[in-house]
Amino acid sequence: MSIKNKYIGILLIATTMLLSACSSDNPEAQTVTTVNEPVGKEVQLMSYASPFTDQELSHRAAPAGFTAYTPDKNTNMGIYMLLSENWASPKLERITYYTSTGKWNAYFEVEKNKTFTVYGYMPKSGEMNSTLTSITDNGATLNITGIKPVTTDDICIITGVEDTDSGLKEGQFSWSTPIDEVETYKISLLMDHLYAAAQFRLKIDAEYASLRTIKLKTMTLSTDKGSVNATITLTHNTTGASPISSVTYTYTPSGTSSTTEIYNSDEGTALDKITPLSINACFAPGLSDNLTLVSTYDVYDRKGNLIRQNSTATNKLPDLSAVRGQRVLLNMTVNPTYLYVLSEPDLDSPTITIGN
Repeated sequence: MSIKNKYIGILLIATTMLLSACSSDNPEAQTVTTVNEPVGKEVQLMSYASPFTDQELSHRAAPAGFTAYTPDKNTNMGIYMLLSENWASPKLERITYYTSTGKWNAYFEVEKNKTFTVYGYMPKSGEMNSTLTSITDNGATLNITGIKPVTTDDICIITGVEDTDSGLKEGQFSWSTPIDEVETYKISLLMDHLYAAAQFRLKIDAEYASLRTIKLKTMTLSTDKGSVNATITLTHNTTGASPISSVTYTYTPSGTSSTTEIYNSDEGTALDKITPLSINACFAPGLSDNLTLVSTYDVYDRKGNLIRQNSTATNKLPDLSAVRGQRVLLNMTVNPTYLYVLSEPDLDSPTITIGN
């Protein structure tokens, strides 16, 4: 098979936070006959990851078991595959998953008997751009600009690759291809979170649930920052420690708040009085005290009649005090703001309160 007609195969592990992004490419235009089809041998990328923890900073590492992850949207990964002679002008390569074909497509060449240094991040979405600077044998600096302040994407940084001799561990970015040509080149990756996360757990007050049904339709998370730039300093090591020496976030103000929809249900999802509905979002750690949640819902009576449509509840979130790689849990309950009387109309909208 010609090396210019091989699609790249990538398996990504599922995490608690969905790794999804919108590609600027038209998936229907990327077919086996397009002039943009990938070059090089097939490469299988394995992404080993652990989910966010509830308390402490969580580095991405290989857990006990692995499952194949298939995105439900077109998803880009930004990766630098550097040969030693190309360190002076690193090029951001593109790997894209297309839902129309169910394949990951690579647009760079991988040759046998070569040694690469591998840096990168995923997913690459929207207005995100990056540069790789200060490249030496000891590490590099990855600069990512135009990141959304709040997102449903779990943005991750490569923190290690699997070397033939020393195995898979953090702080190791060197990867060599075999001397002899093989059918599939396999690169195993370790990754770490760039953002913090919040998990909203919504339920309805038990007494209120006996009188009304609340169906959640949308949730948005807002901040007064327009975009985020991140500078990640990566340092090689041989001890298996995290290579992320530092992460610096800078924030671009905007004239109006930046808002991201983190939940949507056209029909609405009925909230339960016992089992909470869990909704996840990621955010830059510096925004821990600068987030506003807006929930839109419909209210139904005991007979299933719609009595209030597209009601809203706005919650200015408390300071979440979250650091990179940490998930904060917020328990939220829909409560009435008045005592019910024997009448059908609601006198006021219920509120959503945040508890422990």
